[in-house]
Order: sequence, then structure tokens, then C-alpha cells
Amino acid sequence: MASSRTGTCVMRIALAGLQHETNTFAPGLTEAEDFLAPGGWPKQSRGDEIRTVLAGTSVPMAGALRVLNETDVTAIPLLWTMALPSGRVRHAAFEALADEIAGRLQDQLPVDGLFLELHGAMATTEDDDAEGALLEKLRALVGPDLPIVVALDLHTNLSARMVAAADQMFAYLTYPHVDMADTGARAMQRLLEFVQGAPRPAKAFRQMPYLLPLVAQGTGSSPVDGLYRTAAARSGVDTMITLGFPLADVPDAGPALVVYAENQDVAGAAADETLQQWTQAEPHFQARLCTAAQGVAQAMQSGKPLVVIADVQDNPGGGGSNDTTGLLRALIEAKADGALMVHIADGEAAKAAVDAGVGAVLDIDVGGRTDPRTGAPVPGPWRVAAVGDGRFTGVGPMYAGAAIEMGPVALLEQAGVRVIVAGRRMQASEPALIHHLGLDPAELPILCVKSSVHFRGAYEKMASQIILVAAPGRVTMDLASLNYSRSRRRPARA
Repeated sequence: MASSRTGTCVMRIALAGLQHETNTFAPGLTEAEDFLAPGGWPKQSRGDEIRTVLAGTSVPMAGALRVLNETDVTAIPLLWTMALPSGRVRHAAFEALADEIAGRLQDQLPVDGLFLELHGAMATTEDDDAEGALLEKLRALVGPDLPIVVALDLHTNLSARMVAAADQMFAYLTYPHVDMADTGARAMQRLLEFVQGAPRPAKAFRQMPYLLPLVAQGTGSSPVDGLYRTAAARSGVDTMITLGFPLADVPDAGPALVVYAENQDVAGAAADETLQQWTQAEPHFQARLCTAAQGVAQAMQSGKPLVVIADVQDNPGGGGSNDTTGLLRALIEAKADGALMVHIADGEAAKAAVDAGVGAVLDIDVGGRTDPRTGAPVPGPWRVAAVGDGRFTGVGPMYAGAAIEMGPVALLEQAGVRVIVAGRRMQASEPALIHHLGLDPAELPILCVKSSVHFRGAYEKMASQIILVAAPGRVTMDLASLNYSRSRRRPARA
């Protein structure tokens, strides 16, 4: 099919992106302004501006546009926007963005296909399945025949609404997410096949019976790696597996799969077999953690270079506040000389340090401002070891090429322990922040990161040891401790 808008046979593909991972257990709401310039990610952009803003970045839209740039298809970018993981999205904010995407698409009709970059785990104050609502809205607008293909996050809480409204969906294959742009490219290539006449596949949707903590979802560890390989090796079908975002108390939270095949019988049989394999694997998903004090002691006794300690429960990529102090206190109490924590989101401390300048000694509190239940602030004195403007370009596998603005940043030191403070939240998977303040992560004795799994993409190869600690934070790995009321599934049993 070809668009007739211009009276030519040039195909036109519309593209839009809207991402948010909702932690329904996190306090507060995600507002419209939170989608304007998320820490570490590109700013909200519209129309042709999207090409410039996303060029060279790692997001799925960048991969989709890369594919179109190699064809004579006309790309019609509509809107791209993202907010950092946090509490439920105010429904009015979601509606405004959904209406804008629909309105911009309406203005561009007719088009030959629609590409969407969605997270898959957005919940609003009125809808537990925001992506399902958006897809239904867009499907109603374009009708049943226009091909719609979607790139999704691996942590999607997949719903029947989403599966029904899209012709095919593609989730990241990796956690850490080092294949985001490649996923967008795969999705766009499939969309072009549909536009050129390829038949739409039959679909079989299944949901696993349990919830998985984030640290058990790494695709480089067992049993996830083996289960993914088995699914990929099955001939004659395309299988999409999503692992779910368990910190969302919504009916569809949890792992799921969709099998796409030439007919319903083949899709259904493959889906049943894959579901059985994942159900049998339940006892093998484990989250082995130690206390912050135990983790610091292990790191100090290692005697090896670059031991990475992951503060997995204060992961801003899962809705963490990025300012808990349990691990920082453990480092100072143990006098972990040379250790570095990346980072504490504390704009007041960062501004005070930058204003005072390198060498100044400040009697200020650091961290612990968001929630007293996750650790009180750490008092001074703090020596200002370095400062920066917080503007740098990402070099890690997730943020590569992104123009990052963290606001004023500073490197503070107390009892030989160093901590980076910044005004904005951002997951600790980007070495450029450390470089920005004059340090090389490979030369550190101990690196402490506020991240559950994504840090592995940047640091796993250079680390001699990785230790996961459970200091207090909003991104709990003990799912049994959460008061679920809407989820239809229960935490995995080891």
C-alpha cells in the first residue's frame, strides 16, 4: 500500500515514542513536566526535531530512524518523550500526551504504517494499562488494516489489550538493555515488510504465574539466558518474551510471552510449550543479597582491583529516590578508603559544593532527603574534591551519544570515602559521569552504584567482583514484603 497524500507512490511511516515505567509503590505522582528532560535521556521533542535530538543515541526510535534512512520511505516523526521511573502518572498528563500523538497522526494521514516506542509498564491514576489504552486509541484512529508495530522494554507488563491492538511487538532481548536501538531497528524492518504486503501473523499470548525481582531478570544469568536461547532456537515462529516490572501493583504485572506464527495452531502450541518451560524454571530464579555492611567488608577483604557493590534497592531506573544512605553510611563506618559512590541525588549539597569550590570543607548533610524510612542524611564535614557543570555525552552502552545534563555535580570526600552528588536522578550505568569529575572507574578499589542490573553493561567486564547489597530503598527485591492488592500473580518461589 502507498500513501496518496501527495499523489506519489512514496511510502510514509509515522513514528512516536512515549515511555514511563511506573512504580506504584513509590510515593507521589509523575507529572507532565517530568517528561520534558529526564536525567540521562534525550529531551522531549517533536516533528523533525526528533531526528536531531535522537541522532546517535541508543533509544529504539534512533534504531528505527536508522533503518528508514537507508530506504526511500518518508519518515514522519510525531512526538518522542520519556520520564524516569517513578509513581503513577497523573492521568491528565498521560491523556495530553496520548491526545497529542493521536492529533499529530491524524494531521499526517494517510500513512502506510505506524511505529511506536513504548515502555509497556506505565500506569496512570485512572488506568493500570496506559499502553493498552494508547494502542486502542491509535488503532481506532487508523482502522484495522494499517500495520502497527511496537518496540517495548523487556520489563513490559504485557496485556491482552496491547497484543490485540498491535500487529507485532518486539521487546529488548537484553538486561542490561544494550540492544534498545537494535530492537527499534528490528521492529521497523518488520513494519516495512508488512507495508510491502507480508501477511500479518497469528498471535498466542500467555502470562507466567509469578513475579520476578529485578536482580533475577538479568539475561546474562541462569535460568533466563537458557530460556531465551531455547525460545530463539524454535523454528517457524517469532517469540517475544517480557519479564515484567514487579513493582507495579497492576493486574498484568509479571513475565509474559507472545508467539507469532503463520497460523493459530502453530502459535498456540509453541506458546504452551514455552509457558511450560518458564513455569518449570520458577524455583531456579534467585536473588542473593547481603547487607550493606557485609558487602563493604567483602569488598575491603577482596584485595583485588575494582570491586563493584550494587545498591540494588535504590535504583532510580526502577523508581528509587537515588538518595538513600544505607550503603554510604556503611562505607564511612568501615573507612573504605578510596571507595566511590555514584551517585546521591541531592541538589542542595551539589550546589553548596560547587559554590564553595574545590578544597572547601562543608558541614552539610548529604542524601536522605526524600524518605526518612530509607536512611537519614549523612552529616559532614565533607571536603569538596572536584566540581563540574554536569554536562557531558554518554559513553556507556545505554546512554551512548546522549547529551546528558545533570545540573551542578560535585565529588565529596569524608573518611577516605568519596561520593558524587548531583541535582538529578540517573541510573549509575554511565562512566562519563565519573570521567566528568576526573576519575577513571577502572582504577578505583571499590565502586558503589545505585542500580539493580543495568550497571553490568558498563562495569561487569572491568570488575574483579560484583556484590549485591540490600540497603533500604523503594526498589525492593523481597517482593513478598509488598502489599499487592491488584496483581493477579504472586512472587516467584525459590
